Amino acid sequence: MAIAAQKTSRRACDAGFTLVEILCVLALLGLTAGLVVLNLPKPKPPIQSEVQILATTLNVAVRKSVIDGKVRAIDVDVGGIELFLYDGEWESETRRDFSEIARIDLEVEDHRVDLKARAKSKVELPPLIQFEPTGNVTPFTLSMSGRGGSFVLSPDLRGNITVEFQP
Repeated sequence: MAIAAQKTSRRACDAGFTLVEILCVLALLGLTAGLVVLNLPKPKPPIQSEVQILATTLNVAVRKSVIDGKVRAIDVDVGGIELFLYDGEWESETRRDFSEIARIDLEVEDHRVDLKARAKSKVELPPLIQFEPTGNVTPFTLSMSGRGGSFVLSPDLRGNITVEFQP
């Protein structure tokens, strides 16, 4: 019986992990965690998120015009964009102010619009870009730039507002 007790006590001493084994496992876990962190996607610059939200808002307005058969329009100024609904007269639906956009340029039907002069005008001007119930959109190019990049919004042939990154 003494031999059996001696064998079990030796097995109990041999059971478990050595310090080298534990350090190897920790090193492998550290390498794996480092690879995961390095491969995480980089956060988008704030201007990119703002431009994407703006494009989505405009595309929703185009779809609403087709669905309810009412004309919608946007008016652009240096500080933001205002969305209008035409129901006998132009009524403001929403306004989106720019927080990340440092510079904005607008061309409507191949004519550059002076946004500063338009803002200073005392006369109430109709919105520049219209979304028709037929799906037609006034041709425009809205260029925006800020810290994080430059972007151009414009309608395609089907009336969808597309976003293009300008390096």
